[in-house]
Amino acid sequence: MAGIFGIALRGLGMLGKGKKVSKTINSVKPNVPKTKLDKAKSKLAIAKQKTKGSKAKLDQTVFEISQKSKGK
Repeated sequence: MAGIFGIALRGLGMLGKGKKVSKTINSVKPNVPKTKLDKAKSKLAIAKQKTKGSKAKLDQTVFEISQKSKGK
């Protein structure tokens, strides 16, 4: 019984298909470094990001330890 209502509702939904919908992204070009310089730049950017993450994690740990020592 519920299946019949679902089919009917889908059918009604198809009747109102006059809306414009933005285009979907079909594909994205991969960022593949080709030269040695591009590869080095890519590795440097990745290393910078890893360092940022490690620093943030360390800062959070230091903050949590300082909060514990304050008794909060």
